[in-house]
Amino acid sequence: MKIIVNADDLGISEPVNEAIFQGMQRKVITSATMLANGPSLKPAARELHRFPHCSFGVHLNLTEFEPVCPESCRDLKPILNPDKCFNGNSIREVRITLPMLRAIFREWCFQIDCLIQHGVEPSHLDAHHHVHTIPQMLPVLRALRSRYKIGKIRISRNMYDRSQQPGNALLAKKRAFNFALRTVGFRTTRIFTDLQTFLSKCDSRIPAESAELMTHPGSMPPDGESVLLEDYWPSKLKYHIDLISYKEL
Repeated sequence: MKIIVNADDLGISEPVNEAIFQGMQRKVITSATMLANGPSLKPAARELHRFPHCSFGVHLNLTEFEPVCPESCRDLKPILNPDKCFNGNSIREVRITLPMLRAIFREWCFQIDCLIQHGVEPSHLDAHHHVHTIPQMLPVLRALRSRYKIGKIRISRNMYDRSQQPGNALLAKKRAFNFALRTVGFRTTRIFTDLQTFLSKCDSRIPAESAELMTHPGSMPPDGESVLLEDYWPSKLKYHIDLISYKEL
């Protein structure tokens, strides 16, 4: 089984950057996605050369910090707060119109271009707070794939523990969205979940040929995931896995 361990939020803060890079040094993290508008993007970008075995993707953002594109302060005003920063979950609470989708495409292009200018060779796409899995974003993602030739993407989450399990209707929508991503040409893993859920559900059986496991190193206060990342967590599995990056998917 091939497993990608992706750390979200690279560039959000110095402590998070440090925690992610420590995990990469210990080879328990194989990939990370970067916030182009994160306050600590520049110091993160300076360290990427130390980890040629890892992949670095784009953590597309519509929920936090200032937009990268100047026009977004006008065209994405419904999802900005009075300080002209992205306003949390607003993107899921407003009507997403065609002009807004065009503005989101432009903003995400600016975010990708920003990372490229900082020396990043984007390996894949995902999004801060998973906003790329809003169904209306599919044509935007398809356009990004065509423009930047980024052919790999995170799917909508499809593995949960019992306390988180969504209803059948939502699971069906997720399956349809993931199928649509593959239909428009994206390459994906078969499973996406977090590290702790994967270990709790799949410690003794191989559930699929590939999986992406999401992590958030440096989150405060430290949680069970932090303990797992301080150890070589694959030793807890009863079968062999290959830890890979998105470059090898």
